[in-house]
Amino acid sequence: MRILQISHRHHVAGGSDAVFFETSDLLRRAGHEVIAFCMASPENTPSRWSEFFPGGADTRRAPLRHALRYFYNGEARQKLELLLDQAGPIDVAHLHIYHGKQTPAVLPVLRARGIPVVQSLHEYKLACPVYTLQRGDEPCELCVRGSDLNALRHRCKDGSALRSLVMVAEKATARLLGDVRLVDRFICVSAFQRELMKRAGMPARKLATLHNFVDTGRIQPARGHDGYLLFAGRIETLKGVETLLEAVRVTGQRLIIAGNGNWRATLERRIRSLPQASYVGFRSGRALRDLIAGAKAVVVPSQWYENCPMSVLEAKAAARPVIGARIGGIPELVRDGRDGFLFDPGSVPDLVRALRALDRANHHHLSNNARQDAVARFSGPTHLDQLLRHYHEVANTPVPAALHLARA
Repeated sequence: MRILQISHRHHVAGGSDAVFFETSDLLRRAGHEVIAFCMASPENTPSRWSEFFPGGADTRRAPLRHALRYFYNGEARQKLELLLDQAGPIDVAHLHIYHGKQTPAVLPVLRARGIPVVQSLHEYKLACPVYTLQRGDEPCELCVRGSDLNALRHRCKDGSALRSLVMVAEKATARLLGDVRLVDRFICVSAFQRELMKRAGMPARKLATLHNFVDTGRIQPARGHDGYLLFAGRIETLKGVETLLEAVRVTGQRLIIAGNGNWRATLERRIRSLPQASYVGFRSGRALRDLIAGAKAVVVPSQWYENCPMSVLEAKAAARPVIGARIGGIPELVRDGRDGFLFDPGSVPDLVRALRALDRANHHHLSNNARQDAVARFSGPTHLDQLLRHYHEVANTPVPAALHLARA
């Protein structure tokens, strides 16, 4: 197949960018052709299609023309027309993050050329004007159940009424321009997200669930461990780091924390009185994989609606049990008592219970189960099989026999 992959960046600066590149690589390795359409940036990695990448709104200086481009990017529409003229026939377009960048201005171009459109939902943009489903330090569903004006009322974007107004207006404009109507299928990365999108009024027939994937060939199962718990992620209140610190204060277990974020200074003050906890700064790549391999378990104590956190999948691929909060999509990834333990988010006593259950459990069995589940449910080949089915279904083309055999 020839697949147009559309996303805001052609370089990795966040989780959605990594998924964009890894999905593209997965498709190419399987023999499919991938055409990229991203935003122009000096940080981009090389692409043969970069001459067609449009500019976006400058949200820092925000002159009038840039403010308008945040809602409707006419240059993106024009550049996409030129790219499609050059690239030739496309079987399917796969959107990632594009709101406020290419904007829904590109959708009528795809519809006019008869190109079916699939979109991966990396966040909650279609249900929440500020993407995150949070208000202050709490999960929030006011806009899911009611008016988007709740985001303005509570100043959900950085505590600013003006920024919140812009986000509410952008969501309303995008809806009028067809950000739901002109997309054939939305791929939710958790069943939790899919159900929430239904409650937000999204057409159920357009929603499907397909979890993220992890390269289980690149990540080898770890043998043994060095006896510490690991938290790796953003150092923020809603990530549950404070709850985790209080739990290990009770249990006395060793804890290593890796990452960066707004709560970092507070974290560094807190661990001065917690000798069994250490903060090692931001880690990625091989350094992070080594930390995961040495951990007794990876802890994901989030207190907001995580969708399909890669930290869980990467831990399981490395044969590490996961201690995860019972919130968002996390319970879909951790099988309680089989490859990790779940606990109530924000509850120090329940996290203490889960950590003690880890110490009593057969660690070898937990580790083997984690790895086997990663290969069975979240590996690249499994993900590719399901993704291609979605592509063929929206394109109304027969599913290849090889996929039928894989499913059997």
